[in-house]
Amino acid sequence: MVVFRLLGLLFIIAALMALGSDALLSLEAGEVTMRSFSEFWALVHEGSRDAFVSWTDSGAPEGLKGPIGEVMSFPAWGVLGIIGIVLAGLIALLRRAD
Repeated sequence: MVVFRLLGLLFIIAALMALGSDALLSLEAGEVTMRSFSEFWALVHEGSRDAFVSWTDSGAPEGLKGPIGEVMSFPAWGVLGIIGIVLAGLIALLRRAD
């Protein structure tokens, strides 16, 4: 349980780092700019992002192509933050049930 709570915390920290990066990028550009999750993933590891995108284009079920494309276009801080909050929240609920 501690590992999953730590993993959720790491996702939340990564979301805050992405938000700070977007804030600095916006100050530098003079307008509000946010990196999409796809752009953020390319900064972290471009090869895995390209493999995932090619899988969604050719091998993913038709019902998942639209939602995956939408999530990839959302701001990176939002996607990472939601994953972290959901993960930490679910673990807290499971721990409370014990």
